Amino acid sequence: MKSEVEWWNNGGGFFGQKYIEGDDSIEGFIPGKKERLSERTKREVEGVIKLTKTKKEDRILDIPCGYGRHSIELTRNGFSVTGIDINEEHLKIAKKNSEGQQIKFLKKDMRNIGKDNYNQFDLVGFFEKEKDNEKTIKEFYNALRKNGKFLLHTDISPEMFEGGKYRFKEERNLAEGKTLIIEEKYNNKNKRMEGSWTIISKNGEERLTPYSVRIYSKEEFEELAKRTGFKKIKFYGSFEGEKFTSGSPELIMVAEK
Repeated sequence: MKSEVEWWNNGGGFFGQKYIEGDDSIEGFIPGKKERLSERTKREVEGVIKLTKTKKEDRILDIPCGYGRHSIELTRNGFSVTGIDINEEHLKIAKKNSEGQQIKFLKKDMRNIGKDNYNQFDLVGFFEKEKDNEKTIKEFYNALRKNGKFLLHTDISPEMFEGGKYRFKEERNLAEGKTLIIEEKYNNKNKRMEGSWTIISKNGEERLTPYSVRIYSKEEFEELAKRTGFKKIKFYGSFEGEKFTSGSPELIMVAEK
């Protein structure tokens, strides 16, 4: 029987403790680049600061913040950070891991962050329905002050698929002798990625709730940002700042309000 709770929502079965285990593979998440989660987080945060030219006096909204790894690292770098997520389990872990740091974590749906969070931030950085993506990016826009910047990061886009086709299965080693198996298939007709994570241990295997996400191309992201009102839209192929191409390991968009 299909769960009444969407896979991405609070209690949906994907973003929980098992997701956190799978997020820290020994091999890393970029092909050919071996890095643990702490190293990846440090690299990504340094890249965010570099690409957006964020200053120490700027206020940052990390959304969705998940279990807070970027929020915590940004705070360690001297920034004022607010993290927003819908997942209670992840927020509880974020608050525990950030004890002693001045980080505000809020439980909210990023499609409706509340007017009290509008025009408050200098930097802000997938749903089942197209209209939800429109609502979400509009809320990101509303959250920003004038000339504030929006950074979007993904490690997958249609440009990266040879001939528009994509089928992926990989095993990644985790701590304590566990293994993560990721299986994904891209549907070129509806532009969605169907996937699943399975964690195997000596006690058996546990499959997280399967996910389905809309995958946007560079051009689609740009059009969505323009319709929302963003300007000075730039794309990069990694946090090092090189130009995005079909061979890039990541797609990063930086836009200004």
